Amino acid sequence: MSQGPRNGGEDYFERPTHLVSKLYAGRLRLAAICAVVLLSALLALFHAFPPNRPVEYTSEVEHFYYGSIGSDITSGIPLKLMQVLPKTFPDHLPKGAVARDYTAFGMIQEPGRPMPIGFSVRDQIVDRTWINCAVCHTGSVRESPEAKPRIIAGMSANTVDLMAFFKFLFDCADDPRFTADTLLAAMDEQGELGPVERLIYRIAVPQVREELLKTRRNLAYLFEPDYPPFGPGRVDTFNTFKFNQFAYYYQERDAPVEEIYGTVDFPSIWEQAKRDGLWLHWDGNNNSVRERNFSAAIGAGTAPPDMDVDSLFRLEDWLDELEPPAYPFAIDEQAARRGRPIYEQYCFSCHDFKGEHVGGVVPLEQIGTDRHRKDSYTEVLRQAQRDYTKGYFWQFSHFRVTDGYANHPLDGLWARAPYLHNGSVPSLWDLLTPRDRPEIFTIGNDVYDPQRMGFAHQELKGSREDGYVYPDGRPYTGSAFVLDTRLPGNGNEGHSGPAYGTELSDQEKRDLIEYLKWLSRPQDAS
Repeated sequence: MSQGPRNGGEDYFERPTHLVSKLYAGRLRLAAICAVVLLSALLALFHAFPPNRPVEYTSEVEHFYYGSIGSDITSGIPLKLMQVLPKTFPDHLPKGAVARDYTAFGMIQEPGRPMPIGFSVRDQIVDRTWINCAVCHTGSVRESPEAKPRIIAGMSANTVDLMAFFKFLFDCADDPRFTADTLLAAMDEQGELGPVERLIYRIAVPQVREELLKTRRNLAYLFEPDYPPFGPGRVDTFNTFKFNQFAYYYQERDAPVEEIYGTVDFPSIWEQAKRDGLWLHWDGNNNSVRERNFSAAIGAGTAPPDMDVDSLFRLEDWLDELEPPAYPFAIDEQAARRGRPIYEQYCFSCHDFKGEHVGGVVPLEQIGTDRHRKDSYTEVLRQAQRDYTKGYFWQFSHFRVTDGYANHPLDGLWARAPYLHNGSVPSLWDLLTPRDRPEIFTIGNDVYDPQRMGFAHQELKGSREDGYVYPDGRPYTGSAFVLDTRLPGNGNEGHSGPAYGTELSDQEKRDLIEYLKWLSRPQDAS
């Protein structure tokens, strides 16, 4: 028999009997089951009617840097998961990387932003993130290694190594440590997750892993030992379509080996209104700026049903009027005046907005540049694009197969190095002196060389198989990417001969370069 309270109420309540304990435990289990059922119901409701809210920006440049194009719906990875990968898997970051974040891939991280420039964020149960147009089309320039980088919207992303970025994601997914337990612990270090969020991430982690490994299988050819990597500032625009988005279309079609080397330099994308009607892309395979933009969104991982059309139209309006950056360094004005008639004789017809042949396509036999990018775009791919976009008001109808490369205008030319369609010539001086073009050199630096009109680089010798060396024979020990123009798709030949100004005197070439600096200014170079 229990005793009453002692010492003014102490021990007033008895210890529960065994039966009461069982009833109490049963209620706890029932509450836990109800909580799980409720969470499951909420998840099912979210799955059926998920929130779909991109982070929006009033500033046009912010919208370009961070706004959604729809890729974060199709291909998005949960934001908190994405944020912890570099710190969780530092051994998979590029060789020589110091930062344990995405700047290790040359991306630009602004203070206070959840991800670098070129990543949007969208609320879909949890925040998801993926790349947009700016990841390939925002670059930086410094006047010295110690200087603060100047960020330029619309410029080639000269430091960004997308192939290394994707390899990192694939290597992480293939790592046995890529588990919910490991990654949830890493996320907790950034700020403890709530119970619903924790459950969602526990489900999401294996799904993300599965999707990354599937994409890696589709793009396995890129990581074969003999395949030339892209390196910073470059990408294969169309082959990734063939083997990833259009993998179903190519199941019965083995792409010939001559098609698979399509690496090109990221182009600049300012003054787009002036380009509508010109033949676009490096091979001039489309003359619609809008269709080119939608194609780029697909390349960034957006499926047609997820295309954020309003966002793309907003970007189109802004890019139509975006001015190229003025040349920021000193110009020898007397030399520039001497260079003007040289420009008018050798460059104007093909490369001035008022030129007779601007936006046209020069046959490969005439231009003589590396043929691989041209060969990578085929009639089979053109038809696959049409079929993939069929039924949408923006269905592709302007693509074509060409026999050469397009003449592009030279606005903002100073910020578009390295040159030729594949970025195989480091400076304008090298372009004008074809016999001395570097065979092997480093890329990915944003320190500018005003004399040669290009970015600083290190010329090397050697080979991929035996190792690269400095010109004096010492082994190359740097971490910068090495571009070897002897590898497929990297050729630096062409755009040479009397018609291209490569037989001018050295002084005439210098005068032409000074005028091209002047021409890069938004105002008329009179």
